[in-house]
Amino acid sequence: MASWDWLSVWHKSRENWHWPQLPMPREAAGSGPDDFLFQDYRITLSRDLLRRGPHYLENLFDHLIVHYIFCPRSLETAGLLSLAACRGLKDHARARDMVNIFSDIVVDSFRLERSSEDEEKVLMGWKALAREELMPVDRIVMGFLGEYWGAALPRCQRPEVDLLVQIFSPGIRDKSLWPRQCQEMARILEPFMPGLLGRGAIRSVDALNGSAHGTPLAFASELEPGEYQKVLFALGLHGDLKRWYRDQSYSIEIRLAASSRTESYPSGPVRWRLCDPCSELDVAYSLSMSPWLVPGVTTYKRARETGRASPGPKSVPDLLVVLDSSRSMEGHSLGTKTHKATLAAFKACQFAHARGAEIAAINFSEKYITAPWTRDLNAVENVLVEYFCTRTHIPGAAVLELAKMRPGCLILCITDTHIQNLYQEWEDLKKASEIGKFVLFCIDQAYRDRHVEDSLSSLGKVYYINRLHDLVSLVVDAAKKAYAGESFISLK
Repeated sequence: MASWDWLSVWHKSRENWHWPQLPMPREAAGSGPDDFLFQDYRITLSRDLLRRGPHYLENLFDHLIVHYIFCPRSLETAGLLSLAACRGLKDHARARDMVNIFSDIVVDSFRLERSSEDEEKVLMGWKALAREELMPVDRIVMGFLGEYWGAALPRCQRPEVDLLVQIFSPGIRDKSLWPRQCQEMARILEPFMPGLLGRGAIRSVDALNGSAHGTPLAFASELEPGEYQKVLFALGLHGDLKRWYRDQSYSIEIRLAASSRTESYPSGPVRWRLCDPCSELDVAYSLSMSPWLVPGVTTYKRARETGRASPGPKSVPDLLVVLDSSRSMEGHSLGTKTHKATLAAFKACQFAHARGAEIAAINFSEKYITAPWTRDLNAVENVLVEYFCTRTHIPGAAVLELAKMRPGCLILCITDTHIQNLYQEWEDLKKASEIGKFVLFCIDQAYRDRHVEDSLSSLGKVYYINRLHDLVSLVVDAAKKAYAGESFISLK
């Protein structure tokens, strides 16, 4: 088996594709159900693959490399394709297989157009697959590729072949067409699943490098939580509300304006003249240059320059987020008050945490839960995503208790102000506002309780939210003013 060196085949494939930065494969102890298994973020080769010889392996290496450098390449693209596949399927569990089939078509079509040598390797791989015991979906895809490439592959007379030819007729190089092409392909092929094609994990660079679990998906802000979880399932990742909010918060960019002070400092020597103050004459330096002091000739002073110096360290206030999760906040769904309030709370906590502050949180309805002061951002986010869906009872004693632990803290309270126990908790809230800086965000102006708002306005700064879309910007802006200078906030 070792008469030929598979490492040299790997190096040749990398050379063919301009040396992409990919980890070295390794040889597995036995064969597995998938051609390429991701173990410890490396490509694992089974003994069955090695038995097929260097030419077959070179084709597989080329195929896999193009997955990582072209389609889907990134986890973001793989997620968009998974979303498209889910929307074209009745059973979203097949989305992973559909993305793999689609990316296989794109990758090998791209290779086929590259050179005659690549075309030969691509056709060799598909002809080897044609000798296997094919399932209906495999025959359809094989027949489509034969028509699409004009290649000598087994034909299939089903009408789905012509539909696939129409879908891919614009070509595969325009990436903006990929989601629509993948969705339509999934709709056509679903009745014929499963097959030999499409098995295994979706191949992205982020998954290969082991960073898929921490890679944000920018399109999360356009998805409902259920749809988002389906996409992550197709990607082989675990999706929950916390990750949904995290991925959305990464698209909110906060750029801080640099603050600095200007200071002057001595630089190189220049001539001292009679019109200059005597205090500026550098006698020692002048005498070191000449034993005679001749003004303007052998007399020198130190020139001074000005420059910006970094400001000294400043203390930052700790952050307490008080979040309303009552029934009137509408729950975790795209565009609801709960969605915008929780997203704003997530970003404020992330920003304060990055500035070195400790954070705490209270999530309240008729009952409440707290996250005590901590540097563990994960623990605070676990509290923020809870949703109780009962009446609005603000826990004044809990707010006061946490405020006493961190005098001068910033208290951000996000609520629709339908607070039913305000006056029972008033004394505790008043004391908390005297200990820390209280900022209130009032949502739902159409049904606001004016008496409650008038009372709460005496506690500190109050923002009245007329448009729910503005909530995130206002919360982040309040946090920014507490921790740094002026900044620009852009919601992508």
